[in-house]
Amino acid sequence: MRRRTDWSRKSKDPDQPNGRKHARALLNLPVEYYATNPKAPRMGHTSDLSPDGVLLNIPEKLDIGQSIKLAIFVYLDKTVETIEVNSQVVWVAGREKDGSFQSGVKFIDLSSNDRHKLEKFFEEY
Repeated sequence: MRRRTDWSRKSKDPDQPNGRKHARALLNLPVEYYATNPKAPRMGHTSDLSPDGVLLNIPEKLDIGQSIKLAIFVYLDKTVETIEVNSQVVWVAGREKDGSFQSGVKFIDLSSNDRHKLEKFFEEY
């Protein structure tokens, strides 16, 4: 049985005193991102996803405020679909020594077609 999530309600995240705009779904999805060189995508994966942003696990440290392009791969209607979105890095955590970083990213420019794919994905999730 699939779990439905009410994306219209605010979450009660204790680390966010005002709560987030939308609840986040804990999801490990593959992602390609284009940070400094648009011709060289890098791979990573998500830890969570909402209609407004994503938590990325990636091998490099991004800068807060940096613009990146994301391609998030989701499974819809028995096929893999790509959601492409221009985004901005909001926060970064991790250690150079480990070569593993987490970046909180908010969606800036999501086409109506990709927003539809994202909404459909959440309906099926």
